[in-house]
Amino acid sequence: MLEILTPLSTWLHALATVVFIGHFVLLTLIYLPAIKDKPDIPVGVILSELSKRSRLWMYVALLVFMITGIHLTIIDPNYLGIGNFGNLWCILMLVKHFLIVGMIVAGFWFNAILRVGPMLSSKNGSNQAFDRFRLYVNGMATTGILVLLLTALSQVK
Repeated sequence: MLEILTPLSTWLHALATVVFIGHFVLLTLIYLPAIKDKPDIPVGVILSELSKRSRLWMYVALLVFMITGIHLTIIDPNYLGIGNFGNLWCILMLVKHFLIVGMIVAGFWFNAILRVGPMLSSKNGSNQAFDRFRLYVNGMATTGILVLLLTALSQVK
């Protein structure tokens, strides 16, 4: 029974990656360019609705990341213990996790402090809100891609 935990954790971790990082990459590469400068559609309302509908999926993905990430880290033969960064894998994982914490902080900052979502729906400052949202989404996509790169580099034997 325990043999199934590693492939299950790997699969769920990859699925959460697709949901979380894929969301921001798609927003950056496809959705935002497609709706930018379209006076005939309510861009702010659409983006606000996308944010609302994706929120639960983002939180679930983060929870899955945390649970499966802890499991995958503990079972990895390169893991040397908490605070021990004696090999390249540990250093790459440290940088990766700093980036992930940065993504969570950026999400909190843009969504809870700057309240970009509600600003997108308002009549005043919607252009400024769109620019802030684009900055946030581009930053999250770029950081997510860096996280994926660090994950790939850590797999090199």
